[in-house]
Amino acid sequence: MMKNRPRLFLMVILFVCSMVVFLVRPADVQAQMWGYPDPSQNPRFFMNAASLYQPSSHVQGGGDVSVSRYSLLVGSSLPVNDKVSLGVGISYEFDDYNFSRLSSFAVPDPWNKINRVSLLTRVTYRLSSDWAVFAAPVVQYAGEEGANFGDSLLYGGTVGAIYRPSKTFTIGFGAGVFYRLEETSFFPALIFSWKITDNLRLGNSFRTGPAGPAGLELAYTIDRNWESALAGGFRTFRFRLDRDGPVPNGIGQTSSWPVFARLSRQLGQNLRFDIYGGVAFGGKLRLEDSRGHEIDQASYKAAPMGGLALRSLF
Repeated sequence: MMKNRPRLFLMVILFVCSMVVFLVRPADVQAQMWGYPDPSQNPRFFMNAASLYQPSSHVQGGGDVSVSRYSLLVGSSLPVNDKVSLGVGISYEFDDYNFSRLSSFAVPDPWNKINRVSLLTRVTYRLSSDWAVFAAPVVQYAGEEGANFGDSLLYGGTVGAIYRPSKTFTIGFGAGVFYRLEETSFFPALIFSWKITDNLRLGNSFRTGPAGPAGLELAYTIDRNWESALAGGFRTFRFRLDRDGPVPNGIGQTSSWPVFARLSRQLGQNLRFDIYGGVAFGGKLRLEDSRGHEIDQASYKAAPMGGLALRSLF
């Protein structure tokens, strides 16, 4: 029963999301929290629940790996005054890995159930009608079930500047630095949104953070209810392993370049439902000891993936 609680929890949240349909309005929750500050904007609260499945893919040297992912993000965006805006959010992610017959990897079943809990904040200061600067600290717990809490913390942040010459074009540059379990990583930060036409928009597909830099998405509005998009980027996850597992207190890492298509449906004026499908290219698995020294690594073949998401804004 304990092993099924994360899945049950996400199912309950998805049900709750569907029940608040008359209380919310559609919006891109990341844009609301991380976009250009709008002093006239009222406080807003958002929720995003998603699931993704990546079926079995062949691992170099023999064997297969698959993963199911479930996530929930809740947060708020509000103006503090005419120059300062604040975003705060908390997210939970559960990854369920399944390894089968790994014959050449150092450990045949290196990790299984991974929990990630993140506290996200962002402060933005308007310098003028066109320019703003921001700082976005992040603290994250990332560990396999049974991992030591104090050894499973990642932290860091992103700082940068945003330029918005018009309502149809925004660009920002910065850098993210994150301590990620015995290593420090640097990611460039690009914030980009360009409404090319009334129906075509180019912007970020991810948020810069411990999992990597922001990707890009080209979205096309079909009509008032439907939107399609093509997107991609780089994702990497590091997490502490079970203190009583085959590599006690070790570190696991996965990385890939996901490329995917999205089809979105507005449910009235209140809720957005997304369907995703794509392929994860360049997948890699990496196993390290407790001090971050490599034990083994292997690549896996391009893996199909598919997912669902519900997004809402109060």
